[in-house]
Amino acid sequence: MSSDGRIDDASARLRARGLRVTPQRRAILSAFTGAATEHLSADEVHARAAAAVPEVGRGTVYAALAELTELGLLAAVGNPEPVRYETNVDAHQHFRCRVCLRLYDVALDAPPTAALKRRGFVVEHTTVTAEGICADCAAYDRGLSDGAARSDGVRAAAGATIALPRGTAYGVADTPIGRVQMLCTERGALRVMYADHAEGPAVAAAGARRRGAREAQRRLAELDTAIDGYFAHGTPFAQELAVDWDAAATDPDDGATLDAIRAIPFARERSYEQLGLSDAPFDRGVSIGSNPLALVVPCHRVSRGREITTWYVGGPERKRALREHERQHAER
Repeated sequence: MSSDGRIDDASARLRARGLRVTPQRRAILSAFTGAATEHLSADEVHARAAAAVPEVGRGTVYAALAELTELGLLAAVGNPEPVRYETNVDAHQHFRCRVCLRLYDVALDAPPTAALKRRGFVVEHTTVTAEGICADCAAYDRGLSDGAARSDGVRAAAGATIALPRGTAYGVADTPIGRVQMLCTERGALRVMYADHAEGPAVAAAGARRRGAREAQRRLAELDTAIDGYFAHGTPFAQELAVDWDAAATDPDDGATLDAIRAIPFARERSYEQLGLSDAPFDRGVSIGSNPLALVVPCHRVSRGREITTWYVGGPERKRALREHERQHAER
């Protein structure tokens, strides 16, 4: 839309963004006249577009508005979230996190309004809302990165061996998303990791040197059966599946975080701040980023607010495959 208020040719603007010019898209973009006061709702756009193309539906309008906004042909103004209420009734400003959608009370300078007054506007109050990524979500993301680095085999890359508890049993399971290595002690699962993980060779070398105690072998068989059931039939891992938290977790906070993730229902997701934990977001990210129990601890179900991060201990492709696998089984 030109600065003098005249609308540019809709067809040319669509072509410039590599979009096919359809009557619906042209009618939707042409619904805007360029007036300074014009900020249309989706229903208003639909009403104007339908005057030119009567068969255009509301669903088409909503989809096109999202598409045109993403491509920079339109801008979205306003917050689609419902009204929020708070006990702080004094005048103040807010920060809205676009990731987790939480609102924070903040102190911001009010914008200057003298220019508006000179134009004849009567300013009664101003509302300032900053938007971006909150400190918690940023810290959690840094934690994920640090946790992934911790898990990524710095020790293995340096040629160090991995010390395993006495009696640990080792096994492998072939799955649709790659071979999985399993370690179990007499108390439960110690490690479940993809064989192409940086520490995979060191884990294989340490595990292959031992048969494992009888109870550890039984735990290993239970784990192998659970993995097979998950992929073959979409059977969720039972909460009762034993985990040796003392040996698996680097520190107590890791164990609490990872155990909370096990409570996320099959084919569902939960944001990191909704796990009911008291640890700092950064520490939570480190725990999840270094998850030593892939599949058993379904960290692929943890989101950062409404954002599904690409991070996963087995890589983004495996994360997408697991989410699709669970979605398909949940729909049956």
